[in-house]
Amino acid sequence: MVVTRPWRLPRSTEVREVRRGRYGRTVLARLDGEAGEVGDLVAVRYIPAGLLIHRPRAEAFWADVARLTGLEAPEAVPFRQYVHAPGFMAAYARSVGAVGAVGAVGAVGAVGAVGGALVSDAVEGVTLSRVLDRYGALPPPAALLVLQRALRALAAAHGRELVHGDLRPAKVLIDADGVPAVTGLGLAALTTGAAGLRAPELWRGGGAATPGSDVYGAACVLHLCLTGELPFPVRQLFSLMARHTTAPVPMEAVPGPLRAPLAAGLTKDPALRPGAEALVTHLERTARTALGRDWEERGRSALRTLAAPLAEALPLASPNAGDRPPRETVPSPTHHTKVC
Repeated sequence: MVVTRPWRLPRSTEVREVRRGRYGRTVLARLDGEAGEVGDLVAVRYIPAGLLIHRPRAEAFWADVARLTGLEAPEAVPFRQYVHAPGFMAAYARSVGAVGAVGAVGAVGAVGAVGGALVSDAVEGVTLSRVLDRYGALPPPAALLVLQRALRALAAAHGRELVHGDLRPAKVLIDADGVPAVTGLGLAALTTGAAGLRAPELWRGGGAATPGSDVYGAACVLHLCLTGELPFPVRQLFSLMARHTTAPVPMEAVPGPLRAPLAAGLTKDPALRPGAEALVTHLERTARTALGRDWEERGRSALRTLAAPLAEALPLASPNAGDRPPRETVPSPTHHTKVC
């Protein structure tokens, strides 16, 4: 069976491409409405078929999608559904039946580039990575708000035996009101995560991502937000491995009262590292003491000021109406940070 053009989500119209990478092509799409009504705008990530030709990986991914369905976490971008590409699934079933558990690269790959589509709500906003690239380190209330909401999203996912596996600044979306939300849930089986945020146990060959490694990655994001750098800003993999597994975390640039929750999240031994819920409690207690009871509102205000000029507006109700005019930009500070 040969497909001449890639499969696309049925009953949808693509509005524009958002990004393209190893883990799929993401687009904004308009679902078909009923009785002439304009349908919802959604974000669609097309999963490359090449990531799903290994049966254990594919089945782990589909199991994660099943756990993700129905997740209720206001700190995560709402997930709607996963839609299998019928041609891929038919060829996949034939290849598994023919050659066993590993699957057949040739038979499945001949179907085309797409194995299925993850469909989520479309949210107007900007990634944390863009904010950090533009402005550098965040004010402490803003940095703690990012971590608080990320940890809450992780805690909800962990409660359903679901891990993120690749939490990093590009997977945190900040809307124009300054509210952060986590994206990218459901992909843990398909990714190894960013090396600069990889937990010590994963460097030691500890297998797949776990709730503990998610917490470690979230703490790395906090270090980046507070200082403008990851805990160990080196490029060489061997150096990264050595530092994440054995070196003390540099805290010189971290405000004193905030070092305790950061150090807890970056604990080398996963058995001693707090879970997401426990670290949220520690973080909130520290924030109230060090920053005042209004720290969340101050953090949101700061993020709103930084993110609003960078946030991309969603298309108007009609897909032919064009995008909204770009917001007025503001001069950026001279400090920038490299974000992985």
